[in-house]
Amino acid sequence: MSDEEWIAQVGETVRETVRKRLSQLSVAELAALDRIEALVRALCAALAAVAFEVWAETLTRMAIEVARACPACGHARKCKQRDPMQVHVLGLTVSVPKPYLECARCPAPGVSIITLVSGLASGQASSELMLRAGYAGSQHSYGKAKRDMRAHYGVSLERTKLRRMALEVEHAANDYAERERKDALATIADERKTSGTPLLMLQADGGVVRTGKLVPCVRGDPGFEKKTPKRDILRRKREEQFRELMTFDVRVPGEVEATALDVMVPAHAPEGERARRMLALAARRGLGDETEVVGLGDMGSNLPAAFAEAFVGYPKAHWYDDWHHVCDYIRKASDVLTGIDVERWRQKTRDACWTRDVRERNRLVRRAHKHRVPQLPQHLDKCPVATLEKYLRNNWDHIRSADLKARGLDYVSSRAESQVRDRTHARYHVAGAWRSENLEGKAVLRSIIDDGRWADFCADYRQRTAMSSVAELDLRLQKACAEQRLTAEQIAHIMGRPITEHRMVA
Repeated sequence: MSDEEWIAQVGETVRETVRKRLSQLSVAELAALDRIEALVRALCAALAAVAFEVWAETLTRMAIEVARACPACGHARKCKQRDPMQVHVLGLTVSVPKPYLECARCPAPGVSIITLVSGLASGQASSELMLRAGYAGSQHSYGKAKRDMRAHYGVSLERTKLRRMALEVEHAANDYAERERKDALATIADERKTSGTPLLMLQADGGVVRTGKLVPCVRGDPGFEKKTPKRDILRRKREEQFRELMTFDVRVPGEVEATALDVMVPAHAPEGERARRMLALAARRGLGDETEVVGLGDMGSNLPAAFAEAFVGYPKAHWYDDWHHVCDYIRKASDVLTGIDVERWRQKTRDACWTRDVRERNRLVRRAHKHRVPQLPQHLDKCPVATLEKYLRNNWDHIRSADLKARGLDYVSSRAESQVRDRTHARYHVAGAWRSENLEGKAVLRSIIDDGRWADFCADYRQRTAMSSVAELDLRLQKACAEQRLTAEQIAHIMGRPITEHRMVA
């Protein structure tokens, strides 16, 4: 009988039992959704508890039956009970017995067969609980994630344990995202499709992330030479560090939901990684040889150079400057003007940039230099007018917002900027809460969730966890055979297949 057939059979039994129970309730109780929800939750928890209880009993019985004979002398070993191990699953803490088989006739080593086969020790968590902890940890601080786990799944976890679980899931998310990038790049490298999505828009932006870790206090700090009340150790302080977190977003123009997101920390990224991730995202979204790629964002963080490097073989790829950033430079320059109609100058400069009128642009910049205040404010290190002139001269070829608007495309990269805020809000704004080496994992997990790939990532995580558990089981059984805690026949009975010579550990 397959799992699906068995679940369907159990479902019929549950259906009849539930129908009988609901027929005993009044109409008012049946109409109350909260009453039915509470009843179903209690039923599911009870069924899960019974199922795990039967699992523990069956595992214990099979373990004793398989490994009762001593590998050295062949006599039956004594079964002793140790303290049961606590296994955490969603909403439940399952107590699993730990029978210990020991031979009283010879010095052969004993074995706790359940611990050996399951690989579990006290406090272990299931892969489902790991995924839920990773999801909660990616959305909030660990304190709030701990609260969510208790509220939604009935699991009370220590903050440190939840952090370790979340970090493990985040590292798996990094690996998953990297495999997706390699697969996408292999597609365009090997197949070289001549057709693809006609038009893709790539938006990118960077956000400042404040991180830090604990360092000893120095003289002059409020906590210098003071000790903590609980652990009685010298107080430490948070040393602030700043990292730039880049967010890339590729969509077909007009799409509302995100379809291809990625993030990275440039301070830790190797050379060329920005271009590599841009190209991988476009490949995931259907990049072809004839695809036109429109890049949109600011001119900082080496984004235009990375875009040009990524799409060097695509003649229809072009990077455009964000119109909002152009207006910001104009506004800052107008703040230091005097003796003229500032609002009129600002509007004319914007019009000149919008219509790409070089002569009018130069005339307005010269006029701004003439009417700049004699003394700059103290908070300004550079002249905003000179900065505007240099910005327009260097990036003039990328300022084509009117062309984008005429085509019905975005000319302000608000989507990328909002994505950056989603990656960096709340949890990263506490100095020292998140170390810089873990930033990308947390942000990648957020992008996977927002990109709609959470279900695929969970399936991949479960599959790899199952594969690794099988490999670990092989190693544990081989080691038990080499140490003469189990025989090859007993291992073959446990595994359901014979153990060959090349699988044994000398």
